[in-house]
Amino acid sequence: MPRPNYVIFMTDQQRADHLGCYGNDVLRTPNIDALAAGGLRFKRFYVANPICQPNRAALFTGQMPSVNGVRQNGIPLDLDSITFADVLRENGYRTGYIGKAHFQNVTAIPAPERRQQGEGQPLAEGVKHSLRRQRTGPGYDCEVRQRWAEDPHRETPLPYYGFDHVRLCIGHGDQVEGHYTAWLRDRHPNPESLRGPDNALPDDHPTVQSWRTAVPEELYPTRYVQEQACDFLQRQSDDAPFVLIVSFPDPHHPFTPPGRYWDLYDPADVQLPASFHHPVDGIKGLPPRALTPYIWGQANRDSHWPITVTEDETRRLIARNYGAIAMVDDAVGAVMDCLKAQGLDDNTVVAYTSDHGDYMGDHGSLLKLGLHFQSVTRVPFIWRDPTNAERAGQCCTRLASAIDLAPTILQHAGLRVPVGMQGQNFLDQSSPAASVLIEDPGIEVFADADADSGIFTLVTQSWRLSLFEDHGDGELYNLVEDPHELNNLWNDRGFANIRASLEHQLLRRLIELRDKRLVASARA
Repeated sequence: MPRPNYVIFMTDQQRADHLGCYGNDVLRTPNIDALAAGGLRFKRFYVANPICQPNRAALFTGQMPSVNGVRQNGIPLDLDSITFADVLRENGYRTGYIGKAHFQNVTAIPAPERRQQGEGQPLAEGVKHSLRRQRTGPGYDCEVRQRWAEDPHRETPLPYYGFDHVRLCIGHGDQVEGHYTAWLRDRHPNPESLRGPDNALPDDHPTVQSWRTAVPEELYPTRYVQEQACDFLQRQSDDAPFVLIVSFPDPHHPFTPPGRYWDLYDPADVQLPASFHHPVDGIKGLPPRALTPYIWGQANRDSHWPITVTEDETRRLIARNYGAIAMVDDAVGAVMDCLKAQGLDDNTVVAYTSDHGDYMGDHGSLLKLGLHFQSVTRVPFIWRDPTNAERAGQCCTRLASAIDLAPTILQHAGLRVPVGMQGQNFLDQSSPAASVLIEDPGIEVFADADADSGIFTLVTQSWRLSLFEDHGDGELYNLVEDPHELNNLWNDRGFANIRASLEHQLLRRLIELRDKRLVASARA
């Protein structure tokens, strides 16, 4: 039996229930639904951190953000890190990455100055940090968006975190750079005349974080990812196994689905989330500091912070989000057709997931950053293994985390897991699933890197507990009886014992997930 191949589809900022196979009655995703019908659909797959760069690092290293060091956007993954692609490559796999990676920083904005404790003379540059290498300099500028705009033919050092074939998309909506830049310029004499809100097509209902792009479907980043993925597959054969990541920048904001996808869905058909009319500022037991992200969002509705939205805005933005996902679904279908045409389908595991979710109207909010509602922490995950037909169409309720992906792929490929990877094999039903730990430094670190704004969350089969750094308050939700997280039981005396038990479990999980990467000598 030849070794299995792997194709992993990934989207950016897609909540779990924005797929037909996850119960959405409006959105039509026949190609992704077909993967679920032929595979295993996970109902409880969670992020390790609810934003892009940290959770992508967790997915590929099998390590928590506190261990691999990518604790927030703006910290690149160490070039010394071992990803599951590195391990597969060392064992004869061809490795390809198409689309958004976000292993490194996408802007060249310098890091904010960190505070040195105590009084006295400031420390010299070489010793002011307790870690000498701060992941800067040569090798850490591969994903700076502006540099690709200025030089679309620049080279990416290979292998790139274990991938020998790399075609990058950097950015979102119709404002993507990377290898896509040269591809786009080869196909249009002046692509800048098509991109951005200033060049948008007329729209009778302008909405925040969205515009009707003038970029045609055939030139949009989703189509680029589709074409490049098919090009990679057409060069594969049975003589060596491969792993291919197909990573779409959509449906992340700004919402700019092109052509027919723009108005493919009628906002009037959109159903608002059950928690829409329960705003975050009405949740009891929250410290004032927990509302900071939403205050920032209202002050700058065109930025990355979560924003409060009206019913009309929410319906229109969800409809456009659906359009972007529909285009991704069509691309998934095209890539799957290519896989079958190459005769590789019968020996290729296909997975589908996202790096994190989006409030998409939950508690009257949009986007991400802030509180750990299921809409941002729970993502779709589908695992279709053609050699395991007895599990086709099943729904798995086992808890799983982003850190579980790397060890699962490696063990499925018949390989041992490197020392220091922390996840579990989520296909191994012989061992109980661990509760999920979610680490988040909080939004205030974007203004002050030393801010005490962290949120630590534990998710079990029935509960979600969140603790706020530097505060005695928190959140406690019964996910069985209150799946929409409307009733915070943190200060309810009737649940004091459950809260204490979950706090103990959170402490145990923090201990279990400590850094064990370094190997000690027996003769030390």
